[in-house]
Amino acid sequence: MKSNFSKYQGLGNDFIIFDARFNNLDNLVTENKENFIEHLCNRNFGIGADGIILILESNNKCFAKMRIFNSDGTEPEMCGNGIRCLIAFLNDNNEIKKNSEIKIETKAGPILTSIDGNDNIKVNMGEPILSPEDIPTKLLMNNFTVPNGEITINDQILNVYAASMGNPHMIVFVKKIQEIPFEEWGRCLERHYTFPNNTNVHFVELIDKSNIKVKVWERGCGPTLACGTGACACLVVTSKLGKTLNKANVYLPGGKLEIEWPNQTGPVLMHGPALKVFSGEIDI
Repeated sequence: MKSNFSKYQGLGNDFIIFDARFNNLDNLVTENKENFIEHLCNRNFGIGADGIILILESNNKCFAKMRIFNSDGTEPEMCGNGIRCLIAFLNDNNEIKKNSEIKIETKAGPILTSIDGNDNIKVNMGEPILSPEDIPTKLLMNNFTVPNGEITINDQILNVYAASMGNPHMIVFVKKIQEIPFEEWGRCLERHYTFPNNTNVHFVELIDKSNIKVKVWERGCGPTLACGTGACACLVVTSKLGKTLNKANVYLPGGKLEIEWPNQTGPVLMHGPALKVFSGEIDI
């Protein structure tokens, strides 16, 4: 079976997109997803990507449904960079109108999006989840109503926080991102027992009240250049703790996202780009 694909990236977080609305590709991926996805995402023997996105018909009154898979074959609930890439794909194919509200079905629920005349994509990421049992995490709620606790790695005590944007995130504040043992800490924290479903891990360096730097260890992927849901989770935690305002620029290795959580209530808003890299055909 030959299938067309497109490669898109959001701040360097890259995805292979298949339009599976008019074929049986969804069933093929589901039946063979681990070997199939790992092969396609392999940067030496496949197309190369952090994950795969399937565009499907929605049965939930949405414009389309998004299924997303990490490069290891696992299926996360949501992906902020991924959904921006999906919107960019639909826009490039003239399926949606500028400045109109586009609702996308995801495992984390329906997500509202739009794209303006400058191809800047806005995503209503929904309300953050801070209840430990719903994240889920074994960390306990602190006085700022944020799950919080300490984790020890090789005699180093880390003060960690948790939040969910439909998928779990751990936030760790550090003085200098470049000076931490990133791979060691990321690999250990992703699978720490305090997060029963594993977690995305974000190391946060504070710049000022309106700017933070974040380095990402993504669940099921390892190091990536950006994580949209993670950037939102970081802003939620930093604003709850009073370390930033309710709106801030989040600088990731792949570029900048603008994140806003008005009045620390309601949905988190994400603004950022997504661009096509190339397209082609592959024999599946």
